[in-house]
Amino acid sequence: MTPGQAITTSLRKSATFSGRAGRPEFWWTWGLLFPLVQLILLYRTLPQSSKYADIAMTLTLCALALPMISVGTRRLADAGVWRWFFVATFLFGVVAQLLYRIPVPRAGELDNLIVQFDDGAVPAAELGYYPFLRTLFEVMPWIGRPLALLCFILALLPTRTTNATE
Repeated sequence: MTPGQAITTSLRKSATFSGRAGRPEFWWTWGLLFPLVQLILLYRTLPQSSKYADIAMTLTLCALALPMISVGTRRLADAGVWRWFFVATFLFGVVAQLLYRIPVPRAGELDNLIVQFDDGAVPAAELGYYPFLRTLFEVMPWIGRPLALLCFILALLPTRTTNATE
């Protein structure tokens, strides 16, 4: 399969999560689209003059993510691995990024923070869930990276042969 055929096939099957995808289709698609996604993410870190530019970049990222995820699921199925592992890893990364944006105060900042309830005020440090959120805040963004690496290693597996009885 040539690079053009691989990318065309992948874009044509963007919404297809069933079936199979060979290694050339997966790697040519990811080899082209992943650097493009990284450039868009780099552009988003620059100061923006318009909120519409950020919306356009987010929509572009979503449009590029769909063929990347679908070819990943088809590639894992082709290698004989549970196909939804790719989608689960992607969703885990999205959740990790959302949790990463939750403002969590540091331990020293909790000493002066008071939470007001109807029946009285309680120091925030005594509520108990802030240390958990702090740990989650520090660990979550790093957990997705080994999962993503595992997906790419699994994508290297050869095509699974099928039996006539399957």
